[in-house]
Amino acid sequence: MDVAAAEPTGKFELVQILAQDLSKGGLELPSFPDIVIRIRQALANENVTADQIVQIIGADPVLAARVLMISNSAALRPAADPITDLRMAVNRIGHNMIRNTAVSHGVAVSKDGYALKEAKVCLERLWDECAHVASLCFVLAKKRTRLNPDEALLIGLMHGIGKLYILKRAESHPELFNNETELFQIMDDWHAAIGSSIVETWGFEQHVAASIADYSDFEREHEEDADYTDVLTLAHIFSQFVRSESMEVQLENVPASRQLSIGTADLMPILDESKEQIQSLRRALGK
Repeated sequence: MDVAAAEPTGKFELVQILAQDLSKGGLELPSFPDIVIRIRQALANENVTADQIVQIIGADPVLAARVLMISNSAALRPAADPITDLRMAVNRIGHNMIRNTAVSHGVAVSKDGYALKEAKVCLERLWDECAHVASLCFVLAKKRTRLNPDEALLIGLMHGIGKLYILKRAESHPELFNNETELFQIMDDWHAAIGSSIVETWGFEQHVAASIADYSDFEREHEEDADYTDVLTLAHIFSQFVRSESMEVQLENVPASRQLSIGTADLMPILDESKEQIQSLRRALGK
């Protein structure tokens, strides 16, 4: 079969699949590990003890190593002695960051469920972007808002989860990977709705799903104080700027920038001042 002739059919069929998946609801990321669900369920219990959390995390050496790494990151340990004990790490970083680290680990493990080499290459690129955006969310929330930085980091991690789902679905039409522009356009068009559906299935709070659904609306305005969607919007713009050699940014045209009192002139100073924190968090998140 002529690949060029097959591409429009593959694109149409993938879009049909995504529409059907969304209409059914209850979306799950393929190959997501049970340990992440166990940790989320444990943390939902207000009576859970540190020892119980340590026991769950300790059952997965890779996850345990991630928890230790993030507890020693520059963003969370600016001047303290290094932590080598898992229980101390759990006590230091708190429940929200444990949940975030578990989600990061879950996404990293789920990558093994992708068969196509081309899909894995795209996946690595997307996960690197998610980790970068998440780190920027943490820094922006901490420096410019009264929001919980840990929650902002989680939302940054999750914002691209719909793209990972679409990549898995696209493996049934491998010819689509011959035209990344077309494939990535499908992801841009569909990932927000799919991602918000996935996090709703996982039981995260409504503002997480809302942020994922709305962050790419650069004209979004509201009267309240800065929210997580504003933070994610700016983190996404900042990340794209860092990755582009020619992108020009006019933050004054983006309502989210006004919510955080950030102008174009603040962009590079924020990135320079936060460089070590961002790099440290990205390493801890697996990139």
